[in-house]
Amino acid sequence: MAEKPKVKLSSNGDYWQACYYDSLGRRRARSLGPKSEISRRQALVLCERLGIELLTQPLKADVGRPPSMAEWIETFITLKPDLGDRAQQSYRKAADKFMDFIGTTTRIDRITATVAAEWFASLSAPQTVKVGQKQVERVLSASTVAHYCRHVRCILNEAVHQGVLPVNPFARIRTQPKKIDRGWVYVNREVFASVLAACRNDGWRCFIALQRFAALRKGEALEARWFMIDWQQRTLTLPESVTKTNQERMVPLDPVLFDLLKACRRDRCDTDFIVPGNQVDRRSGSNQHSRLRVALKKAGVQPWEDLFQTLRRNAVQDFRDKLKDPWAVTAIAGHSEEVERKYYLGRVRQTDMDRITGASKDDCFERLVERWNSLPQEGKDAILAIVNKHADGAK
Repeated sequence: MAEKPKVKLSSNGDYWQACYYDSLGRRRARSLGPKSEISRRQALVLCERLGIELLTQPLKADVGRPPSMAEWIETFITLKPDLGDRAQQSYRKAADKFMDFIGTTTRIDRITATVAAEWFASLSAPQTVKVGQKQVERVLSASTVAHYCRHVRCILNEAVHQGVLPVNPFARIRTQPKKIDRGWVYVNREVFASVLAACRNDGWRCFIALQRFAALRKGEALEARWFMIDWQQRTLTLPESVTKTNQERMVPLDPVLFDLLKACRRDRCDTDFIVPGNQVDRRSGSNQHSRLRVALKKAGVQPWEDLFQTLRRNAVQDFRDKLKDPWAVTAIAGHSEEVERKYYLGRVRQTDMDRITGASKDDCFERLVERWNSLPQEGKDAILAIVNKHADGAK
């Protein structure tokens, strides 16, 4: 059985304090209160309770005064050097939202599960905001509320891992929306071809094609460089420094995407990035959305929800249709099977239903024609040469 830490009572002027030693043998002290309000007998009882607390929670012996929420968010960012700028902004924004509710000076050990639940309820409730001269009532979406709670829970999880908190007050807070809308648009190749034609420059065409055909995230598409492409193997290898998961990923290049990249590389031999910064705004997300909406309007296509995320979802859906191994899909897309199940499995398409019911008997032939049309000319010539060779042998 573990020995209870020794906690001794000492005097610090007009205050009582409890003295003990941490795991490294360093002497620590904790104030118990003024002598005018606490008797010596009461102070000894507090020392006894502190000894029991340090026995049940030994990590507390190494922790001084728990930091405030404002102090801990800075510590959290320091402990996570791999976080990108956008991720840091997301964590800080969520922490600011939470501190608007609890105050910036509130210590994180004072945050209880009840406080977390009350904040969750306040985010979900209608809020009155001023728009121009009018007061408008708005409600945050379930996904936005879950986004804020998920980030705050991660921040406090680090406090648990570092021994600053015994438990996470957000452990029981829902950080995923109850219902995920799976009715996102499927942008087929014909529609997407018209969108590509409506883009203002080749940089924009490569930007959205990398997402639609290679399932790259928006940030990954912006950071992709020409040297990452193996033109012989027709693959794009994203290094750890580019991917969101910090793991190298190899992505096969669709024939349409390969031809587009090859033509753009021929015209832009002096650029390093596939998506040059002088053609696509790399910083402003709102500018990127507005530019894509302009291209959609020019192509006569109705804008869909989650403009860029939908393109990546469509690419993952195409991978699932072509590849039999689910693991290969997740490896190419760069996410886990759990993430794919939650966010990338859309509704069953009518074409899938027709394959089972037999309503579309020519589906295989249509897919064969589509695949043939997507092949480059040298691929078609090679296949025709093999077919003619076998035909001559049969004669």
